[in-house]
Amino acid sequence: MIKEATWPRPFQTRDGKTYWVRPITAEDLDRDRRFIKGLSETSRYNRMMGLMPEPPQSMLEDFVHVDYEHSMALVAYAGHPPNETFIAVARYGGSEEDCEFAIAVADEWQSHGVGTTLAHLLFEYAKAHGVRRLHATFFTRNNQMLGLAHELRMSVHRSESDSALLEASQTL
Repeated sequence: MIKEATWPRPFQTRDGKTYWVRPITAEDLDRDRRFIKGLSETSRYNRMMGLMPEPPQSMLEDFVHVDYEHSMALVAYAGHPPNETFIAVARYGGSEEDCEFAIAVADEWQSHGVGTTLAHLLFEYAKAHGVRRLHATFFTRNNQMLGLAHELRMSVHRSESDSALLEASQTL
């Protein structure tokens, strides 16, 4: 389970802006919805793997109800609770052996180190909770995710089932 004393944690972007990171909770459903809706069309398309102006309620429920072991989501936010704004969300889910990993960063916060920091924290958390491997599937033209995968030293290859997709993986 989560040790409350360790969250939230403060961080700074490469250009000195402060933000915080903490685990997602069920009470974050509306904040997560606003975050996803606030992404540019391209960022939302890349994160949701297709056109989706707003995720369905059932998907949002799944996003915020994690078990903090085999599924987890960390949120980066700016501002102060209860009026904080999500600026990034990284999550994993699956089995102990292999979990899928996904991340989205608000457009105005991209390329400032938020995604890298959040991914490192999520990978550390996954490893500490027994996850042995994380993998991600993303569009070949998603240069932000490709750059992050390389920065995280993930193994990247073209999907065997769809030439428009790349798959990245890392053993923890």
